[in-house]
Amino acid sequence: MVKPVSWAVIIGQLTTFVLFAMPYFLFLANKDSIGTHPRSLYERLGWPSAVVAVVLVFAELALMYVQARRAMRFEPAHVEPLPDDGDADGDETHEGMSII
Repeated sequence: MVKPVSWAVIIGQLTTFVLFAMPYFLFLANKDSIGTHPRSLYERLGWPSAVVAVVLVFAELALMYVQARRAMRFEPAHVEPLPDDGDADGDETHEGMSII
């Protein structure tokens, strides 16, 4: 059975999104106190960088989806547990046959 995604991964995804969005909110909150030249640079590069950030977030989600689909596809349908015979050296016979 494929294990579900852990909460650490989910929190990591949300953190990634927040860290991508934080500079834009900080700029909007402080744009009046930023000098003219840096402000024009931020305004000129704002939309292209936002597009790149959104593409990266969706690429990350898509790759996680592909990974989960591949894990499910290659998961064995039925796996029987190995017998626990208690033999540490592994040369004990099982059902009349030698394991070695």
